[in-house]
Amino acid sequence: MPKKILLIDDEELITRTLANALEKNGYEVLVAKSGSDAIVIAEEEDFDLIVSDIRMPGLSGVEAVKEVLEIFKNRGVRKIPTIFVTGYADQKVEAAAKTLNPHAYLYKPFDYPEFMKKVKEALKEAPGQDGD
Repeated sequence: MPKKILLIDDEELITRTLANALEKNGYEVLVAKSGSDAIVIAEEEDFDLIVSDIRMPGLSGVEAVKEVLEIFKNRGVRKIPTIFVTGYADQKVEAAAKTLNPHAYLYKPFDYPEFMKKVKEALKEAPGQDGD
């Protein structure tokens, strides 16, 4: 059964590119185009990894991931690994993201092989997963 990744980003080109790359590597990808969409998906689906943009209209990626992790915590899942991606260097926002203890924090544009390496590493942290 393929591992599921929740991809949260409001930029369609980014979501399409990352979703295609992840699917080509054998992962199932659930796409949320906003923080609110991510919460709806989390209420209905299970997944092994969150990849989220930080700056989005409405609910930020940090706020959305915090809510999603709370939903999973209420289900008895202690930790879902998270990778934050952003096109903006903002120390305050980065500090807020790091309070959620993400596996990685990557700046756009990022190196594709490095991104896939981080995905595989993060999936090794997922409950009951081996990262393969």
